[in-house]
Amino acid sequence: MKFYPLTVLDVIDETDSARSFVLEPQADSAEHFHYKAGQFLTFRVPWNDAEDGFLDRCYSLSSAPETSEHMKVTVKREQGGRVSNWFNDTVKAGDVIDVAAPSGRFVLKGNDKPLALFAAGSGITPVLSIIKSTLAGGAKSIRLFYANRDKENVIFHQELDALCNQHSDILRCHHHLDSDSGFVNPDIIKPQCGDAEHYVCGPGPFMDIVEDALADFGVKDSEIHIERFTTLEDASSSDVKTKAPSDVTGFRATLDFDDHDVVYEPDQTLLESMLSAGLDPAHSCKNGKCGSCMVLMKDGEVEMHSNKVLSKRDLEKGYVLLCQSVPMSKNVWVDCDE
Repeated sequence: MKFYPLTVLDVIDETDSARSFVLEPQADSAEHFHYKAGQFLTFRVPWNDAEDGFLDRCYSLSSAPETSEHMKVTVKREQGGRVSNWFNDTVKAGDVIDVAAPSGRFVLKGNDKPLALFAAGSGITPVLSIIKSTLAGGAKSIRLFYANRDKENVIFHQELDALCNQHSDILRCHHHLDSDSGFVNPDIIKPQCGDAEHYVCGPGPFMDIVEDALADFGVKDSEIHIERFTTLEDASSSDVKTKAPSDVTGFRATLDFDDHDVVYEPDQTLLESMLSAGLDPAHSCKNGKCGSCMVLMKDGEVEMHSNKVLSKRDLEKGYVLLCQSVPMSKNVWVDCDE
């Protein structure tokens, strides 16, 4: 992954525990930072105690390319989170940070279906980007369900209110506050479901509740889009790495609707072998924290070094992370297009 220096143009206080950072690439790297609403940036932060001297973290863009002159990410403090607290405590306008090109598949689909958006806490960040992009593109109906502990923790409250007032004919926002209404449960979620593209982002337990409610309501898997980041910022892969059987020498990968027979390199993950073969499947952090390299297992068996982002339902459906998976049988086939 290649990183480029970006300049922090401005720092915006959103809540007591969240700040937004306005970023600008240098002229010679600007072409690498075209992005779609809902995507994220990967930051590389120098850190003395880190194994290789750096910590990589992914943060979603809260800006939208159609409405924002500059990119903006929003970072909420996490208890014990080294990088999230570093951002909120030390980063200031004029600083230069190393950033990789935008990535992520939590983006708008090319159809006219209404949007049903579900966010909790800082999960509103890519969802707000999607809202702004959609409003700039036409009259598609949008309904947002946004959960927080209390009113003081609602990120973008004023911005959301302004958008709802300006687009009251197509944008509806339902704020759920645990302090007033108790914790979110499936009965609260189901009335928000319907004939729409459903987008979900937030803490793991919240996303599990929403995903289960959508399934119970009968929403198709193809109409559910989930952005998963590990909730434990400093989680790492296991020190014990699974090794593939010695007779496994290759696997099949479907990418861009073509099937490829990939040579498996010993002691590598599926992602590393695909990159060695000149293939470039969607990926970002390479350490199982962002879910960008989630693919569908069509056949065979793999083991993952670590899994901090895939839910029980993801695993039941057959999804795995390329960056953490090692083939355990000769007939492994992964579909990167699903």
